[in-house]
Amino acid sequence: MQDDGVDGDGSRDLDFTTTLPDSLDLDPAQVDAVPRGRALPFGSAAEPEMLGRYVVVDTLGRGGMGVVLRAFDRELDRPVALKVLHDDIEERDTTRLRREAQALAKLSHPNVVQVYEIGRIEGRTFVAMELVKGEPLDRWMRRDPRPDWRACVSVFLSLGAGLAAAHDRGLVHRDFKPGNAIIDEDGRPRVLDFGLARQAGDDVEDAPDVVQRARTAEQQVVPLHESVTKTGAVLGTPAYMSPEQMNGQEVDARSDQFSFCVALYEAAYGERPYPGKSMSALLVAIEDGDLRPAPKGTRVPGRLRNVLLRGLALDPAQRWPSMASLLAELRRLLAPRRRAYLSLGLFGGLAIIGVGIAYRSAVRPCTGAAEHLAGIWDSHRRKEVRGAILATGVPYAEDTWQRIEPRLDAYAGAWVAEHNEICEATNLRQEQSEEVMDLRMACLWDRRIALREAVEVLAGADQTRVGEAVTLVASLPRLERCDDVAALEAGVPLPDDPETADAVQELRGLLRRSTSLDEAGDYQGALEVSQEVMERAEALEYGPLLAEALVRRGGALDRVARYADAEQDLERGQIVAVEHEHDAVAAEAAAMLTWVVGVRRARYAEGLGLGRMALALARAPAAPPAVEADVLNASGVVLFRQGVLDRALSYHQRALAIREQELGPDHPDVAHSLNNIGLVLFRQRELDQALVHHRRALAIREQGLGPHHPHVAYSLSNIGSVLIEKGELDEALAHYQRALTIREEGLGPDHPEVAGMLAKTATLLLARGELPRARAYHRRALEIRERSLGPNHPDVATSLFGLAEVALAEGNDEAAREPAERALEIRVSSEAAPLTVANTRFLLARALWSDPQQRPRARALAEQAHEVMASLGVRAERLAEVEAWLEAHEDPRARRSEPPVDPEP
Repeated sequence: MQDDGVDGDGSRDLDFTTTLPDSLDLDPAQVDAVPRGRALPFGSAAEPEMLGRYVVVDTLGRGGMGVVLRAFDRELDRPVALKVLHDDIEERDTTRLRREAQALAKLSHPNVVQVYEIGRIEGRTFVAMELVKGEPLDRWMRRDPRPDWRACVSVFLSLGAGLAAAHDRGLVHRDFKPGNAIIDEDGRPRVLDFGLARQAGDDVEDAPDVVQRARTAEQQVVPLHESVTKTGAVLGTPAYMSPEQMNGQEVDARSDQFSFCVALYEAAYGERPYPGKSMSALLVAIEDGDLRPAPKGTRVPGRLRNVLLRGLALDPAQRWPSMASLLAELRRLLAPRRRAYLSLGLFGGLAIIGVGIAYRSAVRPCTGAAEHLAGIWDSHRRKEVRGAILATGVPYAEDTWQRIEPRLDAYAGAWVAEHNEICEATNLRQEQSEEVMDLRMACLWDRRIALREAVEVLAGADQTRVGEAVTLVASLPRLERCDDVAALEAGVPLPDDPETADAVQELRGLLRRSTSLDEAGDYQGALEVSQEVMERAEALEYGPLLAEALVRRGGALDRVARYADAEQDLERGQIVAVEHEHDAVAAEAAAMLTWVVGVRRARYAEGLGLGRMALALARAPAAPPAVEADVLNASGVVLFRQGVLDRALSYHQRALAIREQELGPDHPDVAHSLNNIGLVLFRQRELDQALVHHRRALAIREQGLGPHHPHVAYSLSNIGSVLIEKGELDEALAHYQRALTIREEGLGPDHPEVAGMLAKTATLLLARGELPRARAYHRRALEIRERSLGPNHPDVATSLFGLAEVALAEGNDEAAREPAERALEIRVSSEAAPLTVANTRFLLARALWSDPQQRPRARALAEQAHEVMASLGVRAERLAEVEAWLEAHEDPRARRSEPPVDPEP
């Protein structure tokens, strides 16, 4: 039996990470479930209608393919939308739909309504989907007043992300339209009716029949906005169909792109792009290029129209290469307005005035930008950094260098290009004032300092810094924010006194160094630098800098496990930031407090409350975008540890969507979110989906970090855990052994993460019946953890649990008692998840039973474990195991009313 207290692959992937995501609400969409034991909402005393394990609540809608029911899944304890197909659907079409729904069930994306499963009930095919409440997109588009074009683009960016995710899996929607999208109760746009999608590249079945069916529908005056169907297939909705779809030709992702652009055009302009009251007339208009002119007086920019017109091209080859490329263009349209809600980020508000004025005089000719990077990133520094990294001798040193060199080159090149652009905008093209140039140059100077400090940290590389070098370079502040004039103008001003202003600039440079050291894994170094800044900031009596220093030191204290001190600094930093209207730092402090209080100090309810406050602060215009994803991540981890898995999954999925949008699909922080989603799915027994997420995280890490990097071991380990549950033990052991080798070679034999891998491998060896090896691995893991983490750490309890399991498997109950007792004591005192504590109680009960004097307590412990497990809805086989033990170990002397003797928390 595997200990459910083992939380995935260790601490790193659950770490609080600083990224550059966008804004999301904290609370995911929730649908009221029907708890076990409560009356079902039927409104009558009649026996509820059942379809297999589903309780039918009412009918949501009917269509040409079947009926959609609101139902409740009694086995998985959740509400669902149940699409039941008509029984006259042809077998060929049913087979296709089953295949497509199975593919969709593996698609997990926050902007796509989830398909859970497909099967047959009473001879009819059904598709079970997520039940979502909200406002249909077509109704949202008709609001009075209508949403402005920016709001429309923002909503469609989310919907497009869902379509792009499906396209990546080879799926085409075929009927995207406003009526097949919804904005859920949390404001999250979601794509509906993917259950009617088709695999890209599928042959178009009976194309002449399809076209004839559409013509017949036209003759029957079917409205253009309604879907046209044939048995088992959706042709699409004429008003939004691509021309190739109307003509019965092959349909692919570019057809969805056409439909998407029609819908977005309609949302932005209030009318569709092509005239035509019938399908034939509409097709003629498209083929003739008969576009409606933009409405008079529209405020929609011509740039948006141009982007959409390419997506509306008659020839699919002339459209955008992919949905992802279309979305990238749409994001650029929002950039000026969207970045107006960003700030320079924590410690980014350098010299908005003083440096800018001095800088302007030096750069007015708009030449020599590269000279400003001399000694920061040039051939000499390149050679110095490479030598330092390779000199560490770690197995992945060369891999790391090969990955960071081009990124540093690209950043330096982009810096020079941005410098020239800012200068020329004022001095050559005369598009911006000198004051604006000053602001933008000051921002660019801040990025120069960030690059300087990052390179300095890399030039002093040791084993730890090499391990985090890719993350350090990926975390350099984005240059695009120097285009955001509104945010720069909203920055906190420097002190009026020139000497004080100079001192503030110097100390902010040191804060950049502390941040670089932290990103590179040199936590003690980061703490020392932040401590120096704190002492000098207190003397300056400049509140904004003091707030920045407090939050930076609080983050460093968290990294060195001084959690109480970290909490104190972060609380004070937040207060000072609010007092001085330093919104960026206030939001950052609240986000970090969510992590420290909720995760590090395991005060779960308080941590979630802080998370809600952090989200409110994150909505301030100056708040850095990283806050949103960080809060969602921290709150998701808290919920995971509480066992509230559905909400935890939603938070991590939304954090992933933010990070993918802001950082790109291959950023290291994207891998962290994928990993956390995989951990939750693993606990939910969604093993195939968990495997998909962990394997994608592995691919990102191997590509971005190299095959020997310690972070690769995290993904290998988690893949192994999923494979164990799938019964593929040999393959799981191979993944575990590779992960263990990477960690021992990269971190040393006595690192806590080596202990985590030893414990996992021991669990697998136990399952394989290799008891002596399992005991030896658990014993070595326990020694490492007690030495490095202390005797009462939750990870110590995991090793103790493992040792007790091995002893029980060997038939040595007496040897199992002491480690099981210690494990329970640690887990109760640390407020571990209820299921984790229940598992430990049952383990101890089994160890105690052979001692007649302990049987009453053993029986009570097992009963209490059973009660908790039953209330949490654990797997049926797990619950049956406990019930079988209770049935076989009835003690006539035991008094049922006697409570279990548990250690006090």
